[in-house]
Amino acid sequence: MPSIDPGTVALARVPVHGGNGAVAAGHQAAADVGLDTLKRGGNAVDAVIAAAFASFVVEPGMCGIGGHGRMSIYLPDRRIAVGIDHFIRAPAGATAERYRQAMTHRQNAGGTRSGSIGTTGHLSVGIPGAIAGLDEAHQRFGKMAWSDLVGPAIDLADAGLTVDARLAAQIATRALELRGYPSAASWLLRDGLPPHAKTWSSAGDRLDFTAMARSLRQIRDHGAAAFYAGPIADAIERDMSAHGGVLTARDLAHYRPHVFAQPVCRYRGHGYVTCGDLISVEMLNILERLDVAGADYETARFRHLFAEALAQAFVDNLTFAGDPAHLPTPLDGLADKDYAAHVAQRIAVGRAQPAIRPGDPWEFQAQRGAEPPPPFEGTTQICAVDQQGMVVSLITSVGSSFGSLVMVPDTGILLGNAMQWFDLREDRLNSIGPGRMPLYAAPVLIACDETRATGALAGSGGYRIATAVLHPFVLKTDFGIGAQAALEAPRVHHQGEALLADSRIPLAVRTELAAMGHRVEIVDARQANGGFGRPSGVWREAEGWAAASDPMAGGVAAW
Repeated sequence: MPSIDPGTVALARVPVHGGNGAVAAGHQAAADVGLDTLKRGGNAVDAVIAAAFASFVVEPGMCGIGGHGRMSIYLPDRRIAVGIDHFIRAPAGATAERYRQAMTHRQNAGGTRSGSIGTTGHLSVGIPGAIAGLDEAHQRFGKMAWSDLVGPAIDLADAGLTVDARLAAQIATRALELRGYPSAASWLLRDGLPPHAKTWSSAGDRLDFTAMARSLRQIRDHGAAAFYAGPIADAIERDMSAHGGVLTARDLAHYRPHVFAQPVCRYRGHGYVTCGDLISVEMLNILERLDVAGADYETARFRHLFAEALAQAFVDNLTFAGDPAHLPTPLDGLADKDYAAHVAQRIAVGRAQPAIRPGDPWEFQAQRGAEPPPPFEGTTQICAVDQQGMVVSLITSVGSSFGSLVMVPDTGILLGNAMQWFDLREDRLNSIGPGRMPLYAAPVLIACDETRATGALAGSGGYRIATAVLHPFVLKTDFGIGAQAALEAPRVHHQGEALLADSRIPLAVRTELAAMGHRVEIVDARQANGGFGRPSGVWREAEGWAAASDPMAGGVAAW
């Protein structure tokens, strides 16, 4: 693989194009499974479902049966986009008081930092939505038999997985924590140490997926009901009850994904959807008001404007956005273009804001509700397009690497830890509560015009998913560069405090950003876990559909 010189966007991955279909994913094996599904007569939804199940095996630290996700689907025959939100919901027993008591006990025992629900253990587990989301997509829009989509993952699980350098590094980052979770430790560690990775001179250790294969066979034969009811649900409840968790079989039985028609948003006339991610919408609305096209995308000026718009969107959403099903939230205000124009006036071309302050989106809310209250790497992604022009974008996640570290005995299922994203304080928009969904910045973007979809982007990397998706989208729409080049271009990220800069950005540009008033922190984007997230995407180009993916980790396939 050729190197990426600092300050350039020299391609490290050769672009791949196809006229019949394309798949981009977080792992090559998943992309191959997705493309094979298209070749066997499946549509883009089928391809993404099959690739997702394959990812549960080949990327066990990033996603899994016990995780959650978001999906955007463009239906060419109806010219509409549908969202399937299958993020976690808090169990019925999840109350702020219950968690405060448990966290106080854990803090006294030295087990977690103050104010945090924590990233490990049974209390970090919410109601998983991954299987329900994939099942919902299949029932509504799939073409092939469900069993044919789960089958390739079972084959991969039966074969086991050779540990590569990236997987070994992921396991190593949580090795000390794993020792407190015997089921997961016995699977991932070797004599208490991370496994050996495959090298040119060593075969490497292998992970055994026998237990997961049994669970996958149940899901293949009985659909989502195999996870949300019956022996698997009972096993989850037993393990939770034995270790102080609050998730029950009843919670699992009552889980339903949220399916909705997505309104098409506009950025400089280009249509797009994000499966309800408001940070992306506000950021692009703000950036639309700034003269981005007048600056080259490698300059300090462009990076400054991009970072300021992103930071304002993050600060506003972290202040005002909550679960609208439970609390008044100014969703329309945050997405309003007039509100974006209002806060964009704060952004100067050559000077960073000394402090990013939230605006007041309630002033722009169509129906003003109540007064507003006072003010992670365990994800993978798949995008696919088929011959008919159906386009799908998916993220599927367990939260942090290997989620909660809770492995349900005899199932091979690791449960996610997305409860960590709730606020333990009461009476906040993101406060923990039964049935609620925490704030989650993760766009699954599809670009579309009046007659067709033109591309899809998704990414992994916690809150940096926003940057991993929005940066290449802006480079495509404002500067017209190729999909692979757009995904590989060095990025900046800003959530309101420090500006994080890719180490490949030239020193002169980073120095200019600092002179503007930014507190610049350098992140090595070439590290194994991806310092700026790992994007993948498919995009309509002159040569056909391009499949593009992060050069450090990811897979592409086109036909």
